[in-house]
Amino acid sequence: MVRNVHGTPLTAPTPAAQAAQGRPLFISADHPSAAHPDWYEDSPRAEAFLPLIASSQTTDLALMGHKNVVGVCCLSFPGPRDFPPGERATLSMMAALLGAAVQRVGLSEKQHQTAECLQRRLLPSTLPELPRLTTAARYRPATVTAKVGGDWYDVIRLTDERMVLVVGDVEGHAVESAAVMGQVRTAVAAYAIEGHRPATVIDRTARLLTALRTELLVTCCVLALDTADGTTEVALAGHPEPLVLRPDASTGTLDAPANVPLGVPAPDAYRGREHILPPGTVLMLYSNGLIGGNATDPGSSAQALLDSGNRAAGTDLEHLADHLVAEVSSPQQRRDDAVLLLARYEDAAGAGAPRTDSPCIQRQDVQGVKAVRNFVSDRLCAWGLTEVSDSLQLIASEIVTNALIHAGSDVDVRLRAFADHVRLEVRDSDSNPPVPSPLALDEEENAEAEHGRGLLIVEALAGGWHSFPNGRGKTVSLDMPIPAV
Repeated sequence: MVRNVHGTPLTAPTPAAQAAQGRPLFISADHPSAAHPDWYEDSPRAEAFLPLIASSQTTDLALMGHKNVVGVCCLSFPGPRDFPPGERATLSMMAALLGAAVQRVGLSEKQHQTAECLQRRLLPSTLPELPRLTTAARYRPATVTAKVGGDWYDVIRLTDERMVLVVGDVEGHAVESAAVMGQVRTAVAAYAIEGHRPATVIDRTARLLTALRTELLVTCCVLALDTADGTTEVALAGHPEPLVLRPDASTGTLDAPANVPLGVPAPDAYRGREHILPPGTVLMLYSNGLIGGNATDPGSSAQALLDSGNRAAGTDLEHLADHLVAEVSSPQQRRDDAVLLLARYEDAAGAGAPRTDSPCIQRQDVQGVKAVRNFVSDRLCAWGLTEVSDSLQLIASEIVTNALIHAGSDVDVRLRAFADHVRLEVRDSDSNPPVPSPLALDEEENAEAEHGRGLLIVEALAGGWHSFPNGRGKTVSLDMPIPAV
C-alpha cells in the first residue's frame, strides 16, 4: 500500500486521492480490484481510506470540505470483509482524533518557528566594536516549548574606549515576555547612552517598568568597561554575576550586590561595584538557561563550564562560545532559552592592540565586491601587511559575493589585524550556514549551494574558515597568518 500511495498526485483516480477530497471510502466487496484495478498488485483485500480532518465545527465527515484535510489514514485488512455502521463510526471517530493530533503537531512546529524568529528579531543584528574589545554572542531558543522567551543581550558603544555589556532575562514564555524584553532593552540602552552608571541605569529602568504596570519580573546584569585602564563597574538586578577568565587561565566572578529583580519594589537604591581588569581578561555574561534549571549552584556550574570551555577551546571567543553552548544540553533537552555574551579586553598598551576597520556593503550594490577588494588592499597597505593582501582580497570577494547572492541583505565586513594574524569577518542576515560543494552538482543541488568554487577557493587559501550565528543571521570568519619576517 505504501508503494501505491507514495508520490501519488491528488488528482489521481485512486482511493487515497479520493479520500483526500474529504469523503471516507470503504472498500469491502468480495473482489475490490474490480472497482480500482490499478490499485491492487496481489490478492484482493478490504481497505478503508479515512481523511484526517483539521478541527472544524461539524463532526459529519461527509459534510467537510477537502480544504480542512491534513492527511489520509489508509487501513488494509487481509481479504474481503464488510464494514458495518458501528465499525465505520468508530473508524471515522479515530480519524477525527488523528486529524486533530496532526493539526496540533503542525501548529506547534509553526508556532515554535514563529517564536524563534520573533526572538531573534528582538536581538541586536550585529555587535559594535572597540579597538581593544572583542565580543561574541549566542542565543539558543528553548526546544520543549513553542512560546516566546524573554532572554536578551546587548553591547552598547559609548565612546571609542567605553562599552556597556548587558544580559537580561524576562520571566515566563509568552508574547508578553518578548514585549517586556523589548521595553527593558530599549530603556537600558537609552539610560546607558545618556552616560549613567550601571546601578543608576538599573534603578531608572526599574522605575520605568513599575510605571508600565507589568506583572513580570526581569533580571539583568549591566557591566560598563573602560578599555583605557580596565576599570569595570557591575550592577545586578537579581541576575547571576558575570564570570572572568583571567590571563593566567584561572576563573572567577565579578562580585556585586545582588539587588532585587526589576518589578520587585526595591527597599534601597540599586548598588554596583567596581573592579580593575588586567588586559587579556575574558568576560562571560549569561542567563540561567545556559546552565539549565536543575543546577543546585548556578554560579559554580557556570564557572565549571567556563573552565571546561577554556581547556577545550582556548580563548578564541567564537570557538569558546560554540563550545559553551554545545556543552549545556542537547536541543531536545533545552527547557529555557539562553543567551551568552563573551568579551575579551585586549592589551591597552597600544602595541598589542588590534587594528580594525569595518565597511558596510548595501544589498544589490553591483560595485560592492570591487569596493571590498579596494578596502582590503588599502587597509592592509596602511598596516604594512601587503604580503597577505592578494590572498585576502580574493577570499573577501568570494565570501562577500556569496553573501550578496544568497542572503539578499546588507553585508558587513570587518578586518582586524593582530600581532600574528589578520581576521576577516563577513556578516549577513541569512542564518543558513554556507555549504562548500563539489564542482559537479545537478541543477537542484547547486541552487542550495554556494556555487562550489567560492568556498573551495577560501579553504585553499586560508586553510579553514568558520560560520556561526549572530543575532539576525550568520558571520563567516577566518584567520590569515602573517608570515614571519
